[in-house]
Amino acid sequence: MSSTKAPLARGFTLVEVLVVVVIIALLVSVVAVKIAPDARQSLREEAMQLAAVLAHARDEAIVTGVPPRVAARGLRLSVRPARRGPHWQPLHRDPALRARDLAPGVNLADVETTASDDGPVPVIVLAPAGLSEPFRITLALGPHRVRVSSDGANSPVTEDLGL
Repeated sequence: MSSTKAPLARGFTLVEVLVVVVIIALLVSVVAVKIAPDARQSLREEAMQLAAVLAHARDEAIVTGVPPRVAARGLRLSVRPARRGPHWQPLHRDPALRARDLAPGVNLADVETTASDDGPVPVIVLAPAGLSEPFRITLALGPHRVRVSSDGANSPVTEDLGL
């Protein structure tokens, strides 16, 4: 007896291909949602970076004895020369403290400080003794607000103000 069987057809059915396409589409959409930047998270990260820079500048002031200041326009860090001249100079010696702009879309909503400085822009001066004037910097991105603040004795902290 000879058996002649027809060769089996190899391949995928239309249903199998559609199931695979649906699974791939779901995975891509989940990954895209995870990758897309969240405005609130971007603002928090910018505030945490600002708090870290201010804490570093405060530590530098304590170590070097030279008081840096933060000008509220563009968050520029500068120092007054040791002879205490009238002009502040940009801080270049430490790359972490160089002048920088806020991330795209992030705005400086408000700066509150009790430090006195002659000028139209609020300025935060970080004293070498470790005790500075209290300050609050509010950053905004769309409707979201985050505050970076210090009581003058402690390192800056961030606080989510919500919408």
